[in-house]
Amino acid sequence: MDQPSKRLNRAIDRWRDWTLDEPLAHPPKLGALLAEGSGHAIYELINRDQQPLPIVARIRRQETCAGGDPLGQELAAWQCASREGLAPECVYIDDVGVTICRRVSAPPQPVSAKALGTLCGRIHALSTNLPQLDLRREIDSHLAALPPAQKSDWQRAMGVHHVSEALMLLERDTPYFCHNDLTEGNLMLHGDCLVAIDWEYAAMGSRYFDLAIAAGSRPAQEQRDMYRAALTDHVDDTLVRAGQRVASLVTALWQTRFMPTEAPCPKVWETQAGQL
Repeated sequence: MDQPSKRLNRAIDRWRDWTLDEPLAHPPKLGALLAEGSGHAIYELINRDQQPLPIVARIRRQETCAGGDPLGQELAAWQCASREGLAPECVYIDDVGVTICRRVSAPPQPVSAKALGTLCGRIHALSTNLPQLDLRREIDSHLAALPPAQKSDWQRAMGVHHVSEALMLLERDTPYFCHNDLTEGNLMLHGDCLVAIDWEYAAMGSRYFDLAIAAGSRPAQEQRDMYRAALTDHVDDTLVRAGQRVASLVTALWQTRFMPTEAPCPKVWETQAGQL
């Protein structure tokens, strides 16, 4: 890919092609950087009077998940969720990782466990058939990026906690449409509606992994409330534990690879995983 500013400006030059309810009368300009993650950045768009527009530009800077067509898979999931009001509406998509979408805002207070579980349940009900989530490939991809000694330490810790068996349980579970990254920073409001952003990990997979990622470090009672809100038919405790164990590992390996200052060492993860 070329320089991000060039890709962003090419998308802005196509402003007449954006599918807005009220088309712009004048070309927009690129504004300030609003947010950035490990794989993308979001920029404000402003009008000729330097006032912010209700749309933003999102640019992918690097791939953070394994797979054959991660950008295409992300956009397919995002657009499907958007049609059901579960993600910001896309008004323009190019073929080099730039998306123009509706601007959303962070919730003024923490999202309740019930609201998060309800959002998860609505996402799981989406009917688009995405590629299958390959957790083994994700784990192997993260491990392959580590120095040999560190990789060996993680593999030993994985063996202690029987990660392979937990993966097998999740692989046998019925696959559903899952976001797989519903962390606090990916929960936004569009008006009064809770929506999700950053769909690059979306895939067909076990709801129990998806929910474990979303639950994060919430207190035990909140986690139970969230699972009950999402899984209105039945909550399988064995799959809950399998999802939590694999989710904690994937999160730790992702942090080790992309945000090493925030990552637990294998010994610390081993202790944490033993408490799940």
